[in-house]
Amino acid sequence: MLPAALTAERVRLPDGTSATRYPWNGEEVLVRDDALTIIRVIEVLTDEDKSDDQRRDEFLALFFVDWADAWCACDYDAAEFVRMRDAAVWDMCGLDLSGDRPHETPLWDLEEDAARIRTSFRQAYGIEWDEVRGRISFAEFVALVGGCPQDTPLGAAIHYRNPATKPKPTKYNRQEVEAWNAAHKAFELGKGRSSHGSEEGSDAAMRDVFAALKRATR
Repeated sequence: MLPAALTAERVRLPDGTSATRYPWNGEEVLVRDDALTIIRVIEVLTDEDKSDDQRRDEFLALFFVDWADAWCACDYDAAEFVRMRDAAVWDMCGLDLSGDRPHETPLWDLEEDAARIRTSFRQAYGIEWDEVRGRISFAEFVALVGGCPQDTPLGAAIHYRNPATKPKPTKYNRQEVEAWNAAHKAFELGKGRSSHGSEEGSDAAMRDVFAALKRATR
């Protein structure tokens, strides 16, 4: 994902969301990269109740302000359009539609951590999610998530989900390690999901998401 440059031009749209001008072949394609839209894109592309055609059509309508203009910027070449689409989604949202980029095991989840995100944004930044979700970019949203201090609900969850934060056992810190293990289990992602659990399950769940993204937008 490209960093949220301070000089990037964001365009306010009539529906209250925002878009960014994405350069391609000397043209500029307006893409909706606000946090709310990208979360909706993820929901659409991972909705197993929709057909691949439905997911593709809804994705195009959500992500591109005018996908006909995007098609024109690619000189009406289908292969070029796919390259532009995959590049824009990766650069703007960090989502891999081509399926050839490495992915780390996720430490937070849009659905499971929804309440933690709302509460932590309010606590750490003094902002209400419902008020900013259509204005900030998805890249800014991810940066806010990653910047939540450990004393917030989301910051604590991310800290204890990360194996790198586990204290190295010594003969003096058995209680500290036991407390970390208990917190790690309490904050574990994937609880209640029929086929996924713990770190391995979270990784499998993320692979399922990217497989669906690739299949639905092909």
